[in-house]
Amino acid sequence: MKAAAIIVAGGSGKRFGSQTPKQFLRLCGKPVFMWSIEAFASLKDFKQVILVVPETMESAFKKKYKNSNFTVTSGGKERFDSVKNGLALLDKNIDFVAIHDAARPLINRQDILAVLKKAVENRAAIAAEKTKDTIKTVKDGFVKTTLDRSVLWNVQTPQIFEASLIKKAYSKKITGNATDDSALIEKSGVKAAIAETKFPNFKITALPDFETAKNILSKRKR
Repeated sequence: MKAAAIIVAGGSGKRFGSQTPKQFLRLCGKPVFMWSIEAFASLKDFKQVILVVPETMESAFKKKYKNSNFTVTSGGKERFDSVKNGLALLDKNIDFVAIHDAARPLINRQDILAVLKKAVENRAAIAAEKTKDTIKTVKDGFVKTTLDRSVLWNVQTPQIFEASLIKKAYSKKITGNATDDSALIEKSGVKAAIAETKFPNFKITALPDFETAKNILSKRKR
């Protein structure tokens, strides 16, 4: 079985408040995106790693990392365009594809393997954690409904799919109401299995997230 990982680093990171997108900032000695690349590349099942960067950065990255263990390509206007560009570079012998946010540098090898195992068993699997907070639907500033927390999960990445399945999903028209890759799979009638993450795997969206990630990685290195 051969797997590939597509690391999506094409976002602008406007919410972070930095001129440099957060996925390219240095975090504990290396760029944020590199933590994810190294996690996947260190696993024997992953034979190919593809980094998707903004189009304006593609040339510089290809030059800088030309001898690295990953391939660089450019992203598109939307996240789904970036993933599609990554899928276009997959080797023909790849059986499963992991799609991962570069802004999740804490991803643990054990959690990656847990998602991969579920994907092999079920064709599709996603990393997720149980929702700890009470979730309510709100309309016009007032609570409309309180949802059953016992069936709610916070979805993360990686999301891993049978290669033929995700390629087929991306060959169709993608509408704006699909918020992640597994939503496309759900539309095809395939149910994605849940792999509960055992380690921190939050997405860096604001400066406090960056500082928390720094503290965690500093301790991990000791």
